[in-house]
Amino acid sequence: MARKSRGKPPIRQMTIRDFERIFPDEEACKLYLAEHRWPESVVCPRCGNAEVKPHARSFHWVCYTCIPGNNYRFSVLVGTIFENSKVDLRQWFRVIHLMLTSKKGISALQVHRYMGFGSYATAWYMCRRIRAGLANEGFRKLMGIVEVDETFLGRKAENRH
Repeated sequence: MARKSRGKPPIRQMTIRDFERIFPDEEACKLYLAEHRWPESVVCPRCGNAEVKPHARSFHWVCYTCIPGNNYRFSVLVGTIFENSKVDLRQWFRVIHLMLTSKKGISALQVHRYMGFGSYATAWYMCRRIRAGLANEGFRKLMGIVEVDETFLGRKAENRH
């Protein structure tokens, strides 16, 4: 008789269909980012105050304690690699998905061709910021488990394990 495993389901790579289901629009991407950035409650990125008030715009908040007499308004993008970018957050997520699922990595030129950005510089800028973000411990909190297959370390075949 086969036994059922009682643990978590097996980890598998996110497919394009999964991506489209999880991130159908810009709002879903912002919600994902906010939930993973601030799991308990939203805090001010400048002073760490947890008593922030929602702003009229969605995914924007106001901190009244940062600078007395001058309110600090911030969005879910402040302090991330996505800040000060004209590219939609969903496009950023799509490029991250491309970079993490491509077997041998992906070049900025290939991202440029695949995504159809207006210029190569945009794709290069995004790839550079994503790679820098992956090295940042704060950015890693936004991700789940990352699995790497077929890694080769060393130069000689005898060093393969």
